[in-house]
Amino acid sequence: MDKFYSGILLFILIFRAFIVETQTASCCLAYKRRPVRCALLKGYTIQTTTRHCDLKAIIFRTLHGKVFCADPNMPWTQERVKCLEKKVKKMKSSRNYIV
Repeated sequence: MDKFYSGILLFILIFRAFIVETQTASCCLAYKRRPVRCALLKGYTIQTTTRHCDLKAIIFRTLHGKVFCADPNMPWTQERVKCLEKKVKKMKSSRNYIV
């Protein structure tokens, strides 16, 4: 029975280390300097500062599946976020709902 509990404890420790490592790996470490056209963007998420991520960023996703980080204080970043929000509104308003 002791081997069973030792195995579970070892699994939990490895699993926790993996989660921390994965969270750190998904953090933005630097910003892209050059703007990307809004037409190439698919969406974004907001990265806030946490224990694992010490850089505030907007993480953009492109139509081609690429991901990059942008400085949320840059004017071009804010313009792209607004552009993507307009795309969402347009998509919602153009849907025809059948009841």
